[in-house]
Amino acid sequence: MTMNEDLKQYPVYGLMTNGLLYKLDNVKSTSDYNHSTHHIHHFIKDYERNKQWYDERGIKQKLFLIPIYLHEQIHNTAIKNLTDEEFQEKFKISRWDLVFNRRYSKY
Repeated sequence: MTMNEDLKQYPVYGLMTNGLLYKLDNVKSTSDYNHSTHHIHHFIKDYERNKQWYDERGIKQKLFLIPIYLHEQIHNTAIKNLTDEEFQEKFKISRWDLVFNRRYSKY
């Protein structure tokens, strides 16, 4: 699937500075945000590959429109990666609320 197809199919959320997520109804295509400052991040990396497993557990795919520096921290690709505790302290949300991991995410 293309990113535009994903944006039409799954809900998109933003992250407030206090760590709360809010729904973004105005992001319907890749032309609706600035690619030099923000990325779209998938909660579940390979959702379509194992969709039945997720559906059986009530785990839904969602997208996050987030600043690039946050996206790099989620995937540990930043110049200085934060530990899970540092991530939680800085962004006021657990890394595992933004990226699904069978070991750490709540489900």
